[in-house]
Amino acid sequence: MITKIHFKNFKALEDFSVTIKDFNVLTGPNNSGKSTILDGVRVLQGAYRFASRLNPTFLRLPDETGVYGYEIPDSSIPIILENIQTDLNTDSPSIIKYSFSQGQSLTLFFQQDYQTYLYFDTPRKPPRTSSSFKAEFPVNISVIPTLGPFEISEDLVEAEYIQRWYGSRRSPRLFRSYWYHNLEKFDEFKKIVEETWKGMSISPPQRRGGLSKQLVMFCDEKRFPREVCWAGFGFQIWLQLLTHLLNAKNADILVVDEPEIYLHPDLQHKLLELLKNIDSKIILATHSVEIINSVETSEVLLVDKTNKSAKRISDLDELQRVSNLMGSGQNIQLTRLARGKRILFVEGKDLKLLTKLAKIIKNDEVFSSGEITVIPLEGFTQHERIIHTNWGFTQILGEELKIAVLLDRDYRCIEEVQIVMDKLTKEVSLVHILDKKEIENYFLVPSAIHRAIENKLKEKVNSGVLDKIPDFDTEEILKTLSENLKATTSAQLISHKLKMRKGKDESTIIAETSSKFESDWNDLNYRLSAVSGKALFSTLNDYLQSTFKVSITYQQLASYINEKELTSEIKTFFSKLETFRKGN
Repeated sequence: MITKIHFKNFKALEDFSVTIKDFNVLTGPNNSGKSTILDGVRVLQGAYRFASRLNPTFLRLPDETGVYGYEIPDSSIPIILENIQTDLNTDSPSIIKYSFSQGQSLTLFFQQDYQTYLYFDTPRKPPRTSSSFKAEFPVNISVIPTLGPFEISEDLVEAEYIQRWYGSRRSPRLFRSYWYHNLEKFDEFKKIVEETWKGMSISPPQRRGGLSKQLVMFCDEKRFPREVCWAGFGFQIWLQLLTHLLNAKNADILVVDEPEIYLHPDLQHKLLELLKNIDSKIILATHSVEIINSVETSEVLLVDKTNKSAKRISDLDELQRVSNLMGSGQNIQLTRLARGKRILFVEGKDLKLLTKLAKIIKNDEVFSSGEITVIPLEGFTQHERIIHTNWGFTQILGEELKIAVLLDRDYRCIEEVQIVMDKLTKEVSLVHILDKKEIENYFLVPSAIHRAIENKLKEKVNSGVLDKIPDFDTEEILKTLSENLKATTSAQLISHKLKMRKGKDESTIIAETSSKFESDWNDLNYRLSAVSGKALFSTLNDYLQSTFKVSITYQQLASYINEKELTSEIKTFFSKLETFRKGN
């Protein structure tokens, strides 16, 4: 399966790559490179269709490099090949490389005055027959081009012509001809039309007269027939979309180019539902904020040809910037809130770190699905605002919301935590106060930190900066560095305990709290839970920079933490949050 496409000197993309996952929504301003990416998939479709019928042969490229592959005739390429070089740079070839999940790759090579070549590379035995080529490079691409209204009249064309051009922008001119040649699938098509557009039906195409080349095709609305060209534009587009989807049943990759044109937002949502139920990788280019705001955040890629790659969106703040870039005034947070009606309140910028923890336990969908709107609080003391916020949103949306709350423990004692828990539990669906000081503390995993540092030092060795990896004891480093935070931690814990003394002697509370703290402090796990995670992580990086000239980030550290190394408490919270997301 194709996982990455890299463009070199191809049309708008001078040096650009895009990663391909299961569902990919390409967006960006006009002339940003979206259509060029889709063209890159379409040319592979045409070239592969030709190549897969033949045995590969030895080729000599213009630079004398020898490869195995195919010479592709221009007639098999569904785009015009004139001026495809970026900024008319004819000195260098135009190259598109398609990387596959098992290490193999296909490359399309275009250069003026030369034939188009499709050649391959694989870590396994190179294919030498058409069957072994198809087995090593299983590619089945279907394309839904930008669609428009039907022509008022359409002449019947040959099936071979339809096969070449039906995935192009000529598609609307070939609709009646396509169904004239594919009547065996028409009953299935008619059934889907009637299921997805209530009150409408469709009849197969027929010649206008006995030997006439002109085709006519009628749709029925409440038993009143009319030629499809006189139906509404939205219905015309819907007919074409359903046709392409039926034609793409067995596709590995389905390309969809700006399907929102002429479609009401309700139909755009209905189309997404159909696409989500297809067992294909989807590459969809769009300007529609409705579509962008209806898919998972991580499925959206911002395309900008001036960059080196398409940027996959990671959170709703970035998605809001994309929406603004598209010229929309729509508030992404409020729109998703109206749809999902679930809020998670967190402190500060905890969402980014929570997303990383969710990924470690393989539940990143809890945030990426968009079913939960995350709203930051300005600290623990602002928890009272949650109740008022619920009332406010209920007035705006006309429906009661479901609310979850995640708060840092900070230095609060058990009694103080319990009071807040009791108060919020009466008002919201889910309340969780962290066992550790703050969310950053959950990244203070000594074994994972050790692996992260070790890998950084390996990079130094590989680059020749170091001869060997120096010895270091991560636990001892963390013990030493945490000593600098001992006094502050102790003082804060005592201060919060005194707030809850309820007439108890102050000196007794200080003595008891200090004694317990001193005993607990001997345990490294306690230290890593009680101190400020932010402060210790910053101190750790200062030490690593001065000692080894390296540093680590939360993102890097997250890739070294195993699920087993996370506490059961944080796993339980995510389990409860998943239940909350699903509406239970």
